[in-house]
Amino acid sequence: MKLITTILSKVYSVFLSLLSKFFIFLQSFLFLRLLLKFLGANPETLVVSVIYKYSDVLVSPFNLIFDDVYLWDLLIEMSTISAMVGYAIVMLIILKALRLLREED
Repeated sequence: MKLITTILSKVYSVFLSLLSKFFIFLQSFLFLRLLLKFLGANPETLVVSVIYKYSDVLVSPFNLIFDDVYLWDLLIEMSTISAMVGYAIVMLIILKALRLLREED
């Protein structure tokens, strides 16, 4: 029984580690999009177009929540900021739920 508990504990910690790393990657990816939009990167270049293409899927549920803000001629894309906050809230909820499940064992 002790062996099974140890194995499950290791699996749980590895899963939490992978989930945390995925979340950090997601937030970094969205921040990169925000930075590229802010700096006015050329969307026709390959790297920028790929980042915009794949991040559009992540940002689209948060479109039209807030209007974009222009600071002088620099774009602050509020939908990306909303997505970053929204995914952070979802991550916190998932982590809390996993901790509750872990405490019940």
